[in-house]
Amino acid sequence: MKIAIIGSGAMGLLFGTKLALSGKEVTMVDVVPDVIEAINKNGISLDTDEGSFTVPVKASRAEDMKEPVDLAILFTKTIYSRFALEVAHHYVDENTWFLTMQNGLGNIELIEEFVPKERIIAGVTTWSSDLKGPGHAATHGKGYLRMASANGEVTDGLIAIKDALSDAGLGSEIFPDVMVAIWEKVAFNAAINATTAICRIPCGGMGKSDLAEELLYLISDEVCEVANRSGIKASAEDVRKTLKNTLTEHYHHFSSMSQDVLAKRKTENEFISGGVVKKAKELGMEVPYNQAMYMLLNAIENTYDLAE
Repeated sequence: MKIAIIGSGAMGLLFGTKLALSGKEVTMVDVVPDVIEAINKNGISLDTDEGSFTVPVKASRAEDMKEPVDLAILFTKTIYSRFALEVAHHYVDENTWFLTMQNGLGNIELIEEFVPKERIIAGVTTWSSDLKGPGHAATHGKGYLRMASANGEVTDGLIAIKDALSDAGLGSEIFPDVMVAIWEKVAFNAAINATTAICRIPCGGMGKSDLAEELLYLISDEVCEVANRSGIKASAEDVRKTLKNTLTEHYHHFSSMSQDVLAKRKTENEFISGGVVKKAKELGMEVPYNQAMYMLLNAIENTYDLAE
């Protein structure tokens, strides 16, 4: 199976390494020359609790790819998705499956502008990863991947992709209602990403205080209520369990948004907390905890130049 990993950040490297080690033909697609050069020279490396692994793979700009792949996995931040999709035609054809595990709301709708809905797979994952350098990431603990086709059909192609991801040790399963999975992941991210980014702490830090941990649940419960009002049966209790597990399983992990804030980069705030606030307004709902997270992160992003 030929697989393009779009985005050589922490999560892209995690999945790329595991898939390459399982025998898949992986190409890392990126736009940063230094990253492409480092991967082509040294391969990609992943530090895990079981040891460190390095595997040779190709890295390329989209424009330099000449053959279509069987599966493209989109790992760019949502704010960069449109550009990545606009150049994907260099390696995507009518037989290519497109998998997104991105954070936030609206990813499927954006991909549909470029890829037929029946070729889109939406997934959510609890795997975590930290970027150590060009082509080098680290992961701790375990995770799983839930996925479904955007049109709700279970096809042989979907099953084959699920099996390929499972063979790579990624714990993949087909989840019957993709929107439930997406909204539960949004609830998870709205809680853990926003709070750890504002506090600039690893995930486990939110479990050091009863009040901090309770804030996580207040945020995630709000998101699930928005989903429920939209007719999506997201489980607040399931999200709470996932958050509770994250406080210990990924104790030292810095969420993607906290990594962005620490590096003074643009975050996915508009698509996570901002997406929840927007949907709540459409429904005539108040979401004070998510509104506060959204506004605070907006303030942080717009004052990087004032931070020490």
